[in-house]
Amino acid sequence: MAKKFSDKEKEIIQERLLSKAEICWGKYGIKKTSVDELVRMAGISKGAFYLFYPSKELLFFDVLKSVDKRIKNAMLEALKTSNEPPKQSFIQGLKQMFIEVQKNPWILNLQNGDYELLIQKLPEETVKEHLSDDEDEISMLLKYLEVECDIGFVSSAMRAIFFTVLHKNEISGEHHEEVVHFFIESLAERVFEGRVER
Repeated sequence: MAKKFSDKEKEIIQERLLSKAEICWGKYGIKKTSVDELVRMAGISKGAFYLFYPSKELLFFDVLKSVDKRIKNAMLEALKTSNEPPKQSFIQGLKQMFIEVQKNPWILNLQNGDYELLIQKLPEETVKEHLSDDEDEISMLLKYLEVECDIGFVSSAMRAIFFTVLHKNEISGEHHEEVVHFFIESLAERVFEGRVER
């Protein structure tokens, strides 16, 4: 039977699980990472693991959300410190965000079927909640830029650009960066349509 943990212990274990799962995702991918490997690396029992997560997929989904939030926060910070006009800051921020995405080794495993595997194993409500959270974060970003537009559209467009990173080879490695920049600049045109730059 798994022991009870204090709130502080729970916080430490949760952070350790997320950190170790991110390492495993980059090294082995989701399918090849076992709960046994995760608990060994985190230094907890298998019973304790299930106090935190009912499945390894939910842990990996938390990793995905955590890294997604980290990247978006970095983009928001870049916007706040930029001296460029808002539209140009938005373009540069998005470009920087996708550079950061490509620096994470586990992102490359998403194109090997990990994303589909993850989504199939998750409860539908969990996925819907994530999409809703994603729209909330985009809403904050647009509010900061003082632009009004369809948040759902912007969120979907950013997700579509993200998927081009996952399918870099199919799109054509030679033109991939140019294509991503084209999509980002087109999205900026739509977002700032009719807005007068200061």
